[in-house]
Amino acid sequence: MASRAGLLVKRGGERLFLSARLARHLVPLPRLTKFPWDSAQMALVGGELVAVVEFGPPSGVLVLCEHEGQAVALSGLDAEQVGFWPASDAGVRVDGVNVPALDLGAVLGQFKNSAKTAKDAAP
Repeated sequence: MASRAGLLVKRGGERLFLSARLARHLVPLPRLTKFPWDSAQMALVGGELVAVVEFGPPSGVLVLCEHEGQAVALSGLDAEQVGFWPASDAGVRVDGVNVPALDLGAVLGQFKNSAKTAKDAAP
């Protein structure tokens, strides 16, 4: 069975796998600034402005990812472990348990849709 490299994270009580193809760096949580015209946030990471998607209360770390050539940071995830695990249909197997892969494209799509809905609902 093939192995997949990546990062195990927790979101609340849920454990997720983030492929090394997407996850680039773990960085201490920098100052976050809201976009004045949107619900999104941004951070300065390594001299680059990066959009930040919140998954929950701040965990003290940002998971810096690359999606379709763009940097994006994920907040509210607890980084657990980096390594190689056997691939499963939906992610990886860790200690005999299936851990689903975090679908970054779907997450960003939901974030964009919720931001658009909030903007459309504003008076």
